[in-house]
Amino acid sequence: MQRLVYGAARIAAISCATVALGDDATDRFLKALSTTQVGDSRFGTLRETQDFGTFWLVPNVDPFFGSQKPFIRLALDAPQPIPIDEGRIDPLLSADPFSPIASPLRNLELWMRERFSVKTDLYNCTVAQQASTSIAGQVRGAVSNRFNYRIDWKAWEISGIGLGSITAQFRANNNWSAQNVDIGNAVGSSIVFVNSQDNPNVAFLTRLYAQQGFCDDRILVGAGKILPNDTTGANFFADDETNQFLASCFDGGNAMPLGWNNYLPGAFAQFIPVDGFYVNTLLTSPLGALNSGGGFGTIGDGFYLVGAEAGLVAALGSNHDLMGRYSIFMCNTNAGNDTAATNTKQSGNAMTLLAQQFIDRDMGVWLSYQLSDANVSPASQEFTFGASLENAFDRHGDGVGLGLSWTDSSTAGDRQQKTIESYYRLRLTGSMELTADLQLIDDPSNPQAKAGATWVFGLRTKIKF
Repeated sequence: MQRLVYGAARIAAISCATVALGDDATDRFLKALSTTQVGDSRFGTLRETQDFGTFWLVPNVDPFFGSQKPFIRLALDAPQPIPIDEGRIDPLLSADPFSPIASPLRNLELWMRERFSVKTDLYNCTVAQQASTSIAGQVRGAVSNRFNYRIDWKAWEISGIGLGSITAQFRANNNWSAQNVDIGNAVGSSIVFVNSQDNPNVAFLTRLYAQQGFCDDRILVGAGKILPNDTTGANFFADDETNQFLASCFDGGNAMPLGWNNYLPGAFAQFIPVDGFYVNTLLTSPLGALNSGGGFGTIGDGFYLVGAEAGLVAALGSNHDLMGRYSIFMCNTNAGNDTAATNTKQSGNAMTLLAQQFIDRDMGVWLSYQLSDANVSPASQEFTFGASLENAFDRHGDGVGLGLSWTDSSTAGDRQQKTIESYYRLRLTGSMELTADLQLIDDPSNPQAKAGATWVFGLRTKIKF
């Protein structure tokens, strides 16, 4: 009886949170959907298909070769109150203590973009979390930090053929907890990692790849060190742990094979045969994440992860502006859960069904289902759905999200874990975001953990230069 009451209370809380996310937007969407005619929907254009097909085409940058590059004076002292390309924001505080550092860096970024066709992303993100309970002997609090610097160089763009670019990204991840705490293991959430920023590597090169487009970028190929989740099955409503959800069930998922959520040597390609439809393909060396030599030393070991995603991009509504993406991703691998320890091949398959839809200009909802052979993935299946709202409550730059998941572990004896996460991201100043995050983990997967509810409270700051 207590479980029924507890479940009803949680459902009521979820309903209230859903209303808070945007009841007016939902009403407008349902009204528009009920009155939508066949002519009110359309397939995505080529550009929309490229944008929603998850590939990075370095927007708002002129190519380095083949264009006239005017002389740009580097004015380090010019005021730059907000990051480049950020658009309108409504910071809570007008004073910005990081402005003396941020403005010169932003002016340098703007100069590099105009002069050398280089787009940069520089930020620092810190996450502090505290759990309500933990496994006996485990510390319940953790603090982690990430420093990130990414460069995208748009080398050339040949009319009728496509663009060429090179990407490099460097990160320094540090666990600042006194005992190097893994908060996920502490609460017994051995499948869903409640803080995806934790990483044992102090400093490493995450991405280093080149890509080239053909046939007006209807074909795009690339190779190097990549994140497979960038190219296939990406959820743009829940794919960035620095300003959206922290739990891995929402940020990438847990029912995918070894390496899919890691940085690996590999190759990828995208094909857009007709506007509104795309196919993304992927081939990686899944043990690369375990190799200290940048991962490239595992290419000849005979282990692989190969997959393909077919997706449809469409627009709904009388104004044809409610974009959505619906896709299926299927993959095969011969690297399983025990491969890292035994070096034996374990073949298995996995798939992801993903539906994402804007229901208003700033609000989107998603539904995802992952299914995997138990021998190649930490979870055999996972179901998630949720919503995120940007420019929340008419505050430009703020954001709020709600996600729910159910995860079935691949380990015999583990519990089926349910996870609810909600966050509110506040634009505190022109440079800093402050996010309050709350996770409810019901029946943590590790049977040694206390059954029932465990709460994880989080506070995240992100300084963007």
